[in-house]
Amino acid sequence: MKKHILLISNLIIIFSLIAGFIGVVYKQTKSYQNLAEEYLANILSIAEVDITKQIENAMTKPVMVSKTMANDEFLKKWFGNEKENQNRDGYMNELYSYLNAYKEKYGYTTVFCVSEQTGNYYFQDGLNKKLSENDEHDIWYYNFIKSGNEYDIQIDINEADGNTITSFVNFRMESEDGELLGVIGVGLEISDIEGIVRSYEENYNLSVYVVNVRGSENSFGKDTDVFVSEEELARRTGIQNKILTDFSTEPYMKWFTSPNERKCIITKYDENLGWYLILEKDTISINRSFQKGIMDNIIFMLISLAACIMVTTAVFLNFNHRTIEMENTDELTGLPNSKLFYRQYRSFVRKHHEHRKIIFMFDIDNFKDMNDTQGHLFGNEVLAKVGESLKKTVEGHGIAARWGGDEFIGALDTGPQEAEGILKGFMEDLRNLEKEKGYIVTVSVGIAEIHKPFSAEQLIQKVDEAVYISKQNGRNQITIYKPNH
Repeated sequence: MKKHILLISNLIIIFSLIAGFIGVVYKQTKSYQNLAEEYLANILSIAEVDITKQIENAMTKPVMVSKTMANDEFLKKWFGNEKENQNRDGYMNELYSYLNAYKEKYGYTTVFCVSEQTGNYYFQDGLNKKLSENDEHDIWYYNFIKSGNEYDIQIDINEADGNTITSFVNFRMESEDGELLGVIGVGLEISDIEGIVRSYEENYNLSVYVVNVRGSENSFGKDTDVFVSEEELARRTGIQNKILTDFSTEPYMKWFTSPNERKCIITKYDENLGWYLILEKDTISINRSFQKGIMDNIIFMLISLAACIMVTTAVFLNFNHRTIEMENTDELTGLPNSKLFYRQYRSFVRKHHEHRKIIFMFDIDNFKDMNDTQGHLFGNEVLAKVGESLKKTVEGHGIAARWGGDEFIGALDTGPQEAEGILKGFMEDLRNLEKEKGYIVTVSVGIAEIHKPFSAEQLIQKVDEAVYISKQNGRNQITIYKPNH
């Protein structure tokens, strides 16, 4: 009985609500509007959550990419020596190649940077212009610098791309001493964002607006289908009262009534993007249709209620599953993180309790030097390739995870000698990367056999000691842990 109490309680609640709804329909005409508005509010709430997530997914990555570039030692060094080298074609081409690499990798319309020292505006194809405070198209830069913000997002004309309307991410770039070097960022076609919004407007029959309050003032003083000023928002919604809340990151719902219509508006401030999301939906047509056809549509409404419950449940379960998966998976390599590894390790040990098994750990040799000389983008590519090769190596034999930084960990259902052979094959695969990419990747590996008396933490300590010995003995080798180590 207890295991069915949740189902029984839900059935009681659902049938009670249905019975109450039918009773109220017959007794109170005004309840039509209340029920319709409640339904509409739920739809708006669901749409707000989904749209916010989609837009953040679309814009968070460009912000992070811009931040990565702003902190890249290559760029800081380049701008530090820009003035004396700006007439050297080879030196300038280094920057253009760098910007173009990010453009090709992520598909942005523009990848750009502005030098505070020279005022030069560079983008992936070369030098675009020299900024001037007297040029209205350049005021975005000076206003952004004055704002003191680390970054902002602006809608502006892209002079480097045929004056198309573009969404720019601008990120402040400073030296190690805090000296302003300039601004770097990326440009995306505004249609990418407006396409997301337009699909929800069509699917939910509502209006969606974005008011960018943190973006610095620029020469583009117009409104688009989605991006509007606060004044234009008041004109389009027909509401002169203040709609935007005081930077509240929680969704704020409010109803507005006029002689001709009644509408619901949800506003929410996104502090990461620095703009407001506004959703608007009118209820008059819904109320009239609801009142006219209520008696004939009770069955339909019950089906709709069930569908909404199923859709909401499915969305929640899917979102919950994706959240858990994202929290426990390393984005760069696609491998589990250390938290998930512990859980997988316990399951692995239970599954293979009657067989010999080992735990292994390795880190990439000279990875810090590789990052310092080749850049973080190059280092990330190496980590991704190592992760890909490691997944293939342990497939069918065990588990693996990214432990942190350039360290990886795993377990195999074999003895130490067999595991050594498997991992030598893995090391050989890494050496083959030299033929493909022109660089050498080696690793220092430690192996320890799994025995019952030892906890996972104790075994990890032992295998870490074995890794240390491999590195002390010259790197690019495997050490099997022995007690006398």
